[in-house]
Amino acid sequence: MVNGNIFLDEEGLKIQNVKDNERKSAVGNFCVMMEEAKKEGDILYYKYDSPCSIYSISFDSKDPHCQLISQILLQRLKEVFCNFPNSVQSLEEFETKREPKTHGGYKYENCPSSDYIYDKSTIDKWHNQWFMDNPDKIDWKNTNGIMPRRDRIIEILRQELIDCQNRIDPDGRNNLGLPHPIFLRLKNTNWKETNDDEIVSEHNEIIIRHQGDKIKAYSEKTGSLICSENYYRCETELCDLEKKKGNNKVSKIYSIKKDGKYQFISIDTAHGKFELCDDDGTHLGEIRFDGSSNGDDTQDNNHSLLCVTVWKQMNTKK
Repeated sequence: MVNGNIFLDEEGLKIQNVKDNERKSAVGNFCVMMEEAKKEGDILYYKYDSPCSIYSISFDSKDPHCQLISQILLQRLKEVFCNFPNSVQSLEEFETKREPKTHGGYKYENCPSSDYIYDKSTIDKWHNQWFMDNPDKIDWKNTNGIMPRRDRIIEILRQELIDCQNRIDPDGRNNLGLPHPIFLRLKNTNWKETNDDEIVSEHNEIIIRHQGDKIKAYSEKTGSLICSENYYRCETELCDLEKKKGNNKVSKIYSIKKDGKYQFISIDTAHGKFELCDDDGTHLGEIRFDGSSNGDDTQDNNHSLLCVTVWKQMNTKK
C-alpha cells in the first residue's frame, strides 16, 4: 500500500470544465481513480470552502451538466466522493502533508500535464514512480522476494486469458489455432474464479507457449508492463553496455534495490520468461512472469550480466 496524499483541485472538481463529449468517461475514470486510492490507502483532501459541484448536483435531466452523465454514474460519483475525502483549510496546509503527494480531479482540456491524476493509469503511474524512486519504502513482507506486487501480475495474466477467451468465434469453433485440449480449457474455464497459481500455470500453457513468431514482441510488452507494475526501473544504459560487450541474449533489463543491493531482471524474449540476476549480475535462474521459479536447474552463467560493475561506476551507483 502507498498511503499517499492527494489534493483534489478546485478546477479539477468542476464538471463544467470537462467537454460535453468527454464528460461521461471523465466522471467514470475519476470514480475508478478514487476507488483505487482507497484500496491503496491514500488519503484525499479538498479545500473545505471550495464550491464543489459534486455536493450540489442532484440529477435533473434538464440540467446541462447532468444530461451527459447517467443517474447511476452520478450516484456512484456522489457516493465515492462523499464517503472519502477530508477537508483542509488551504492548499498550504495540504503541502505540509508527508510524501508522496500529488493533485487530482477530472481530466479536462487544460488540466495539468504532470503532478495530476484523473484515472487508474495516472494513479498507478504515480504509485509506481514513488516506489521506483524510494525502493526502501517497498514492503517485501509476504512476497516471493522478487515481485512485491504479485497480485497485480495475476490480474494482468488473468485478463490476458479472458481477452483470449473473448476472441473465440461466437459459434464455438477453434479459430485460434490452439491444440484441441488447450482450446477446450481456454473456452470452458471461468477465469475470473480461477486461483492465482492456476492462472500462472495456464497462462504459460495457453498464452505464452502458443505465441509462435510473436513471442519476442509479446514478451517485451507484457514483461515490461509487469516490471513497471512491480517498481522495477528500465536500465537502458546497462542494456546498451551488455550488447556492446556481445551479450546478444539481452533484450531489456530492469532493476530494483532490495536491502541496499540491486536485483536485476532481463526479459527472455525467446521463451516468455525472466532471467534473474543478483547485485553483481550473476545469473540466479529463470523465473516465470510472477517471479516463481521455472525449474530447479535453470541457473546458466550464459545469462549473467557482464557490465554491472562498469555500469555502477559510470553512474556512481553502489
